[in-house]
Amino acid sequence: MTHMTKPPQILIVEDEILIAMDLEDMVAEMGGTAIASAHTIQAAIKLAESIEADAAILDVDVAGQLVFPVADILAARGIPFLFNTGHSAEDILRARYESAPICRKPTLPRQLKSALKQLLSSKNDSIGSAPLPA
Repeated sequence: MTHMTKPPQILIVEDEILIAMDLEDMVAEMGGTAIASAHTIQAAIKLAESIEADAAILDVDVAGQLVFPVADILAARGIPFLFNTGHSAEDILRARYESAPICRKPTLPRQLKSALKQLLSSKNDSIGSAPLPA
């Protein structure tokens, strides 16, 4: 049983401003707050290190740089994330971040919303990161 005191805070890492704005709108529609959007890897790394986010939406290729350093920081801090990407290296993503959902661009809002909902509920359910009993 989880009662959210504040709306879920979502970090968005996306280099295309229009897509980032769409994502912010979508998060707001879900009752969440897009606390920050980063359009470069440098900005995203700073945010990932300091921000109190409940989840993150990551583009894989951010202005020609891979988002992995950002994902690694979030993973180390226990902040779940999903990939929203047109990038084709899905096997690499799977290998490095097996639990992160991958949404393929152009993404349908409902796909993204359901992936984000799952992330948020998994964060609430798992205290620590013990695997669920099969």
